[in-house]
Amino acid sequence: MQGRWWQIAMAVAIAILAYVLDRLPLNPTLQFVIVAFAIVYFARIIGRETGILGELFGSSIGALLGATFGNAVELLISVIALVHGMTTLVKASIVGSILANLLLTLGISMIVGGMRRQVQTFNQIKAGVNSVMLFVAVIGLTIMSIESLVQPHISGKEPLSIGIAIVFLVVYILGFVFSLFTHRTYLAAGDQGEHSKASKEPVWPHILALIATTVVIAFLSDEIVAILTPLAVQLHLTQEFVGLIFVPLIGAAPEFFTAILLARNNRMDGSVEIAVGSSLQVALFVAPVLVLIGHAMGRPLTLVFTAAEVIVIFLATILVSLVSLDGESHWYEGLMVAATYIIFAMLFFFT
Repeated sequence: MQGRWWQIAMAVAIAILAYVLDRLPLNPTLQFVIVAFAIVYFARIIGRETGILGELFGSSIGALLGATFGNAVELLISVIALVHGMTTLVKASIVGSILANLLLTLGISMIVGGMRRQVQTFNQIKAGVNSVMLFVAVIGLTIMSIESLVQPHISGKEPLSIGIAIVFLVVYILGFVFSLFTHRTYLAAGDQGEHSKASKEPVWPHILALIATTVVIAFLSDEIVAILTPLAVQLHLTQEFVGLIFVPLIGAAPEFFTAILLARNNRMDGSVEIAVGSSLQVALFVAPVLVLIGHAMGRPLTLVFTAAEVIVIFLATILVSLVSLDGESHWYEGLMVAATYIIFAMLFFFT
């Protein structure tokens, strides 16, 4: 208990320090590093708490909590950026978050888990269902972009985006019904011996810690969005690159730490679920919510992406589907997945 109070005190001190330093006339890059460090620190707390809840409730619930609270960071940053009219950055961050979760989080998790073991296994049935959902999500996200490449002056972009957003939200909600109720036993059939641990440890302290941490991250998100424009100017970066790489690396930090922790403890089921589940959540929940919020605020956000963004998101989905096909992973497979993320990052940096 003493250790927990010490961590809480440290977290509060870091948040206050980040706020104070951000108000000083410092270099934008230094300001970004300070606030990003604070967010990543709190992301580690989210990772630890969701890991504990995963042990108490099982990998499926744990992965759901990890993805939900992890993507709360991404959603908060994107909403604040949308309020500031940074629609290019927001759209890029949607693609960037999917890539960061699918390739970087999954790849590093496979590397970390595979360093101690020759092969790790995960639920093939869940992987297959998630792959299909991923393809459906990617089709919905990119269909307007593909049409725009053929017909640049396509009309009805906003109402079509709203329609797709509503369909996605319905699919997302029904996905819960499918995985947690109607087909829970079917999906659990492929579990590799992962079960929740009976424990008398109370659950509410961990849930309250998650909620409190998310609130603090919301506060820090406003600070970091204010830094993004001067940062991009100083480093000669485009809004698209900042949205594709910088924002997702911060937003995906909770899932990153949680997935790696699970992989290191040989719970690859939960690790894969978090990486792929977070990507699905970005596509089926975060993106639609941003579209609807943008419409409500009078700042239309359409699901029209650049040709390069469309191509890389399709390639990433195909790669992860192939990697998860056999229900097994090793460190070299993870290396190839993570290397693909680096290649995509270089593509957007140099073009």
